[in-house]
Amino acid sequence: MRLGKIAKRILRRLQDRAVYRSFQRSFAPQVTLREATDSDLIQVHQWLNATRNFELQRSSNLTEWVAFCRDQIAGFVQLVRYPADNELYKGFWLFSLNVKPVRRGMGIGTALTRAVIDRARIEGAPALDLLVFEDNVRAIRLYAKMGFESVLIPALEPSLEKEREVYGHRRLVMRKVF
Repeated sequence: MRLGKIAKRILRRLQDRAVYRSFQRSFAPQVTLREATDSDLIQVHQWLNATRNFELQRSSNLTEWVAFCRDQIAGFVQLVRYPADNELYKGFWLFSLNVKPVRRGMGIGTALTRAVIDRARIEGAPALDLLVFEDNVRAIRLYAKMGFESVLIPALEPSLEKEREVYGHRRLVMRKVF
């Protein structure tokens, strides 16, 4: 096993420990959040999709936030608003929560999720939905801590089950009701 893989595995185990997270929140550099600018979105794309071309497109049904630590992007999240007549997705959805692995355990995921929850609530959303892979225990714990619960959306079930066939695991829907 390469040294880099071993270091990543050790870091991940440390990040699961409450003592590590407490230390990180106390002594780590300050994290700031803001709605993403065009420049921020280009940087996020380079981080998450470095091999794909990127065409910046803004939409009124989408709000994006970035988290910064030492003037570098440390995390990203989206709030997507779907119309009631959309066949699969309706209402307010949290998408694409990502935190750079080295910055996990600092409360960035919680802060980004809180930004989406707060905006959805301000805009009068009755609930906020999200999709998370069923084996992503860390994310599921975060969302449960923030009041999300697993739900079934019958219209989505066929496509989610198809994911299991194709990828070997599927996503589940979680919802926070306001």
